[in-house]
Amino acid sequence: MSRKFRMGQSRDAQELDAPDAYAREGRAQSKRRQRSAERLGTENEAHDADAMLLLPDPGPWLHLPEATLVWRHSQIVDLELDDGTPVRASLAGKLKGVKLVVGDRLRYSAVPLEPLDPGLAQSQEGAQVVAVMPRRTLLKRGGIDDREPWQLICANADELWVCAAVVDPPLRPGLLERAQTLALAAGMGFRIIVTKRDRASVKDTLPELDPLRGQGLPILETSAAKGQGLGPLLELIRGRRVVLVGHSGVGKSTLINALVPELNQRTGAMSRYGTGRQTTTGARWLPVPGGGTFIDTPGIRNLSVRGLPRTLLPLVFPEFAEEWIEDPMALDPEDEALGLDYPERLQSLQRLWLEMEERNPNQNVHR
Repeated sequence: MSRKFRMGQSRDAQELDAPDAYAREGRAQSKRRQRSAERLGTENEAHDADAMLLLPDPGPWLHLPEATLVWRHSQIVDLELDDGTPVRASLAGKLKGVKLVVGDRLRYSAVPLEPLDPGLAQSQEGAQVVAVMPRRTLLKRGGIDDREPWQLICANADELWVCAAVVDPPLRPGLLERAQTLALAAGMGFRIIVTKRDRASVKDTLPELDPLRGQGLPILETSAAKGQGLGPLLELIRGRRVVLVGHSGVGKSTLINALVPELNQRTGAMSRYGTGRQTTTGARWLPVPGGGTFIDTPGIRNLSVRGLPRTLLPLVFPEFAEEWIEDPMALDPEDEALGLDYPERLQSLQRLWLEMEERNPNQNVHR
């Protein structure tokens, strides 16, 4: 008889964390994005995973004022000065194909230094962004194909907080492991925020999180409805830029409203299919009174680790021996001889190991 999984989940249930569990990009959507990429062609080699992250030299523009990107509307950007003053600006021609994200530090001129795009003349503002400063951190996930090797989430954030609901939607440890991998790759701090804690019995210790507790990862249990755990979060956010990620419906916007009511984020109930309703359509820069900033992101289905180095795996799965991580596919999670306390952890290691092996055609080495 095969050993039962401690988490009470079948092998198939864990596959919800795999990319193939969700619908692939439709043909029409693929063609539209490809045409958009062609219009925004730059000097960088097309679809080169490394060149995509390169930024133009900001050296000639260091004498100009600096601001933070808080929103991008095609070729128009909203900036925020260090004193909180908002500025709307256009992009210089050499930046129109650069992947800019919320949190980028930009150099701008109060008057245009390059000719304005005639097609945007009616919406152009006087200020013009001419340079992007080097990124201290860059949170990104693997792209869905070689045309978009990386999906950039935000820049210059200090910590990644992954939100996981007790129920509606159910807690999936596989997503937490993926988020931890992305945080390590970006050089960011990492925390797990459990939401909707009031929806489960106090006797429920959430055993799904035991392997992560064993690593000493910071886990905070919260309830926006009861006000549980909100005080410590407000202390943690002070002086930091924190990006929130999680499935649709886990309560990211509700949590932000409970912490900072004046932000008044739009929220949504669960759909009749048991999935969350997406109320955040793009990464949003949300300053917190008293210091600190939330970067709220749209609900995600999956966090791809495609293209990330396998050298991160020992940090995510420290309980496994080095030879296991080098070739986890040779092991069977249901083999009782291995003496695994959490067989599903080996399954997660195998999925991430295989996904990291995938590479783009322009990458000349496996990562």
